[in-house]
Amino acid sequence: MKKSLVLVLAFLASLSCGFDWTFGLSGKCNQAKKIVSVLENKKDSIEREQAEKRVLDLCGEGAPGHYVKALQRERASDLDGAIVEYQACLKSDPAFPLASGRLGYAYYLKGRLDDAALELTKALAAKQDPLFHKGLAKVYADKLMYSLALYHYEEAMKVSPSDVSLYVGIADIYRKQGLYEESRDEYRKALAVNGIDVDARLGMAEINLDLNKTDEAFDDLRRLQTANPQNKKIHLLLGQAYERKGNLKAAEYEYLLAGKNRSIELMEQLRKGNEYLQSGDYVKAMSELETALKEKPGDIQTLRRLGDAYMAAGRDDDAISSYREATRLKGGTPDLHRNLGILYERKGLLDEAAVEYRQSLSSDPENPDTLRLLADIYSLRGSNQQAIELYQDLIRMKKDTPRIHFMLARAYLNNRDFKEARNEYALAVRQDPENQEAQRELADLYRRSSMDVEAEKHYKEAIRLKKDDSESRNALLALYVKRKKFPEVVSLLQENVELAPNDPVNHYKLGLIHEFNKDYDSAVQSYKKSLELKGDNAKTLNALGRVYMKSGRLEEAKATLEDAKKADPKLEETNVLLGNMRDEIAPEPQVYRKAYSSGKKKKSKRDRSARKGKKSKKSSKSLAKKGKKSKKPSKSLRKNKKSSSGGKSKKSTGSKKKAKKTAKGKKKR
Repeated sequence: MKKSLVLVLAFLASLSCGFDWTFGLSGKCNQAKKIVSVLENKKDSIEREQAEKRVLDLCGEGAPGHYVKALQRERASDLDGAIVEYQACLKSDPAFPLASGRLGYAYYLKGRLDDAALELTKALAAKQDPLFHKGLAKVYADKLMYSLALYHYEEAMKVSPSDVSLYVGIADIYRKQGLYEESRDEYRKALAVNGIDVDARLGMAEINLDLNKTDEAFDDLRRLQTANPQNKKIHLLLGQAYERKGNLKAAEYEYLLAGKNRSIELMEQLRKGNEYLQSGDYVKAMSELETALKEKPGDIQTLRRLGDAYMAAGRDDDAISSYREATRLKGGTPDLHRNLGILYERKGLLDEAAVEYRQSLSSDPENPDTLRLLADIYSLRGSNQQAIELYQDLIRMKKDTPRIHFMLARAYLNNRDFKEARNEYALAVRQDPENQEAQRELADLYRRSSMDVEAEKHYKEAIRLKKDDSESRNALLALYVKRKKFPEVVSLLQENVELAPNDPVNHYKLGLIHEFNKDYDSAVQSYKKSLELKGDNAKTLNALGRVYMKSGRLEEAKATLEDAKKADPKLEETNVLLGNMRDEIAPEPQVYRKAYSSGKKKKSKRDRSARKGKKSKKSSKSLAKKGKKSKKPSKSLRKNKKSSSGGKSKKSTGSKKKAKKTAKGKKKR
């Protein structure tokens, strides 16, 4: 009893004397680990230092202690020392997600992206923390795995929607992809959360530089520089802005402040290259820019300008190489992609051109030049509906021109929407009456719809704008013939002859209309002129022979038609005309044969009987057919028919014989 009382008293004494219920060192480390888990929430530096000291006192050589030491080394910019401490922490306690996450971020800063992805993924598996998602997003963005990077940024944003760096990270990815409008939207969201965020404002300035909006970028950067004079990125972008504005001394100074060695000699070469390029001296421009590129290989600005010089000089393959190298180095701009599209289109590579135009539009979706170029590509490839949609977008944007309506009309025509095509052609012609192709194609549509008066008017306009437009002339000629406007036909054909006096077809057609109007002398002259230009033309020889016949010049007609037959023995009209001529020159004596008709051979009885036999066979066949259709009569009826038919046949044969004798007697007389 006394012993149990002593134990109870000892227990109570231990409670009052501070007995360690954490069971030694492990208990202290667990306590230190709990303090570490809330370190991130302590914003006050003094409070944070006290908490870290408490952790080191409790478990300085355990996992929490190594973790705090790593944080301290990280703040002192000793990244290698921080990595060693994080590794020691994880060696003591592999299930320490905070250490895995911080180690992964340290690996990222050192450029060890694969190690960083491994540690951050392990940390995420143990704890869903937005910091781990953000770290993985940065890793994947640097590995150019943009879809994964965007996923992790969005996951982090679900927990931390007020974290400006997440919006900036997404905007940077869009900018790297050339999606400038999407990138601008994300930067705006970041500024809506924090209007003075430096990274978001710098991102907006970079986009303006990429889009060649140098003045806007310059103004933003000057304001940022005032508030953040030590920011190297601001100085770097200001250097680019000054260089584009031509202030090379100021550019060199800003580059030096940014820690970038860009000599004034190099920028002077770029400036001279730009001046030569603008003045049209492409050889000197290429020389200066090539020298600049040798001094600074891989300089994006130089590559762009050199590509411009090559393109202007017609060295398309070299221009494509320069532009593609600039794109590979993430220097692609909307203008660069548009120029690449134009170069591919020149080479007939329409698919590649369409890709570049779409890439340009992804960054600058309302650029009317790029929209029109892509619409033209769709039209050339036969993608008429896509072309129509883009042309309509341009019209909705009020960027329409007579050419846009003209190309939209063609797209409708190729899509067999003739009504809309006619409307757009009419609008194009009203806005630009000097568009000869639009006048002719509109006339073709009116002619297709049998609107001959309107078609005639627009064909005349097309011919006025282009005298030698053979398509419009032939179509107008067909309309005149259809409407029987023969004086206009003659006048138009005479114009054709004056425009192309050495074309035998024009003289031949003029001869045809003279012949139709029975002006045979003029027809002969036109046909002869055609034959002077092409003497073996069978149709022209045939036409000349025909006119000679009509005007009574038979000998000349015969000789000319014989020449036509030699030129083309298969010409049917020539053979017919020659046959008619023989009849006229040596006609068959029709009257003579009638006078001596008794001298004809008499047909023999055999011939006559043979003919009769044929007739009787035919009649018997027809009777047989009729008999099949009708039913057979009775025997009594057949006998009566035989007797009656026999009497009739005897009478009829006797009358026939008498008629033959009288006819013979008349012939003899």
